[in-house]
Amino acid sequence: MLLLLAFVWGSSFILMKIAIFDTSGEMVYTPLEVAALRIAIAGIVLLPITIKYLKSIKRSQILPLLAIGTLGNLFPAYLFTSAVSSIPSAIVGMLNALTPLFTMIVAAFVFKTAVTKIQFSGLTIGLVGALLLATGDFGVTSVSGDIEWWACGRVALATLFYGISVNILKNKLDGVPSTAIASIALFMVLPAAVIVLLYSNAYSTLTENPHGGSGMIAITVLAAIGTAGALILFNTLIKWTNALTASSVTYIIPLFAAMWGWMDGENLTIVHLVGGVVILLGVALVNGVKKKKVGNF
Repeated sequence: MLLLLAFVWGSSFILMKIAIFDTSGEMVYTPLEVAALRIAIAGIVLLPITIKYLKSIKRSQILPLLAIGTLGNLFPAYLFTSAVSSIPSAIVGMLNALTPLFTMIVAAFVFKTAVTKIQFSGLTIGLVGALLLATGDFGVTSVSGDIEWWACGRVALATLFYGISVNILKNKLDGVPSTAIASIALFMVLPAAVIVLLYSNAYSTLTENPHGGSGMIAITVLAAIGTAGALILFNTLIKWTNALTASSVTYIIPLFAAMWGWMDGENLTIVHLVGGVVILLGVALVNGVKKKKVGNF
């Protein structure tokens, strides 16, 4: 499940790129439109599940679900698409590997979750592998050649939101089915996405832009599979293991993101291959740890 989820999410960044730019590099859908369409379509896809579970949600669970919808879906959807419009999609996928680090920090300092020394070592090793991938020959630069630190910062902020979201899910919604969490959380932020779309040019782009149709297909796949389907898998994984182990999927995502980047013409070197091996070693350490706790960080 970890590998399947990594493949789905690792493919999301190239889909964002396809939705935003045409073959000549001209913008088709804006990052905000892509993010809003992604949330709206995913929310509609999961609407039957939402209807099934909505009445069973307790009042005390509403705020955690809203937090997951906002911090785990709505804000990251825009932050990632905005970053993809400025830097290579493979770089965005690689920087996504910061998620387990923020998950560990939030778990330890906010929810007082014990983190073993081996887990901490695995997270550190995985982060080193992600940095190796990110500092290869890709170059985190914009079209003008300037370093896009703000674009990288947007990805880092999105991973912080993810870290908060997965900890809320594990600690506040442990008794709620994974499908219910994914569907209701998206349903709660669906109105915000619809409002954005009502004041956007998404419809005219779809009907008038030659690339509008193919871009919309990319967004639909991104929403239905990369958001709706992947969220159910991810929430299930959190319940089977813990927030820290589940978030380690973001250490494997860069491998698939780099693969799609290479297929799209971005350069891959031996540094990236080494980084991939280091990432897998880190994930093995994080996931191979049993319940013996030896300390807090």
